[in-house]
Amino acid sequence: MNPVRNSLGYKNELFITGISNGMNKNGFSLMELVVAVFIFSVLVAIAGGSFVSALSLQRRALNIKRVEENGRFILELMAREIRVANPINTGNSSCPGSGTSILAFTHPVNGAIEYFLSGSLSGSQVHRRVNGVDSIISNPDVEVSRFIFCISGNTVGDDQQPRVTVVLGLKTPGASVDVTAINLQTTVSQRVLNN
Repeated sequence: MNPVRNSLGYKNELFITGISNGMNKNGFSLMELVVAVFIFSVLVAIAGGSFVSALSLQRRALNIKRVEENGRFILELMAREIRVANPINTGNSSCPGSGTSILAFTHPVNGAIEYFLSGSLSGSQVHRRVNGVDSIISNPDVEVSRFIFCISGNTVGDDQQPRVTVVLGLKTPGASVDVTAINLQTTVSQRVLNN
């Protein structure tokens, strides 16, 4: 074979050598194709698993955020009204064993207010009753699993500041895998000393 010279006069021996050594011009072999498909499948499986895991974590984070925001809203609304209440119409209760499930008091602006839990344990909601008008203050997407009040210092003549401890348990409805449950507690004292 005569070497082919290019336009500059150099020999293209590599090109000719490659063709003469039997380089295949028809494409990939079956083995190369199987290996490439296998590697691609493994990469897609890893990426898919990571994506599903990321979606699950995002769903869980959103559930936690929703439950926590709802719990903070309920506790803040109650705390604002309890601080200025006079008097708390519910007697003392020792906690955590025998806390009460209804809190009734008189608000200086809004009048008679009651907080209580209604419904079955699967779908319980926190209610706020103002002068006989009932409203639900908890989000329907969140179940209330625990709602008790521990009241102390509410006896006349005990010279203690009246305090209400609110214990609130919330969870998201759904399958046991996706359920997010939190427990919140706050203690609020009245501004006015109960004589």
